[in-house]
Amino acid sequence: MTIQHWRHLWRSAPRLSRYTFHWDILKNDSFVVVTAAEARISATVPDRFIGDAKPIVVGNIASHDGFVEFTLWWQGDFPYLNIWTDITVFDPSDPSGAN
Repeated sequence: MTIQHWRHLWRSAPRLSRYTFHWDILKNDSFVVVTAAEARISATVPDRFIGDAKPIVVGNIASHDGFVEFTLWWQGDFPYLNIWTDITVFDPSDPSGAN
């Protein structure tokens, strides 16, 4: 497997919430990175920008067999935002370590 990416739009995403993204390539021991940016809904995919709700923070990333969980939060008086996330799963055969 090579490094794979998936881009997902979360519409009216609530602040300080847990998110679950299902993808069959994910395993419990996958190395996963999730990035996030505020989104405009338009014909451009993705239409990302840095608005007044900053920073947008992705945290508590936990990969499982078939899905990944993470949290999103941001500062400002914005209880719901449209958010683009990019989810990257690294090649499990790449050199890695664990303690």
